[in-house]
Amino acid sequence: MTYRYAELSASRIAYRVHGSGPAIVLMKNNRRPPDYPIVEQLSEHFRVLQIHPIGFGASDRPEDFDFGDIGRQVLAVLDQEGIDRFAVWGFSQPACMSAIVAASTDRTAALVMGGVTPIGFPTDGEMRRMEREPRMPRAALEFWRRYRSYDWHHELRRYPGAKVAYLGTADPAIRRLRRLRPVLEGIGFTYLEFDGLNHSTCGLGDASADGRRVAQKIAELLLNGGPNS
Repeated sequence: MTYRYAELSASRIAYRVHGSGPAIVLMKNNRRPPDYPIVEQLSEHFRVLQIHPIGFGASDRPEDFDFGDIGRQVLAVLDQEGIDRFAVWGFSQPACMSAIVAASTDRTAALVMGGVTPIGFPTDGEMRRMEREPRMPRAALEFWRRYRSYDWHHELRRYPGAKVAYLGTADPAIRRLRRLRPVLEGIGFTYLEFDGLNHSTCGLGDASADGRRVAQKIAELLLNGGPNS
């Protein structure tokens, strides 16, 4: 299990690189598995970088967290690898990390957000529950506080790159995403549902045929509208 590291503000950012081709960043918030199961499939067409933000996964955990810096962290990795344009993709919490990256730089040509409602999440009630949860990791709590500080309708509307939002129809969040669908399509999102898949089987961590089907569909969209277009 070999990581590469970039540095920002005296903290190390861990990442792994596979494949060649147009660059795609997969945001990652856990150390294990070391690679998302779909990486082998994606690396047939893309240069895939799995990046762990500071405070998560294999990256450093300093005392102070500034999650407005996630975009700068990703750019530090890409500059080190000699990459300019890229797509960024995340599922669940990493989807929201991806949104911060896309909002912070004009070098992202595509944003893919899976397993989450891009606008209006977490709600005030959900945030209060997180604040009361004693097992909530500090990095995760600080991240959600930061995410909620953005006006995501404004940020996503003004983002000029390709935008994709998707979820499985067996995910309990599907009703919330469906209510948001007209808004998302109105600001330029491609909206996808994957029939019968839940939050696990629709995610980047699913190694089954379902996970490969999701990866193939997203890869086709990115290649057709590609990160270097």
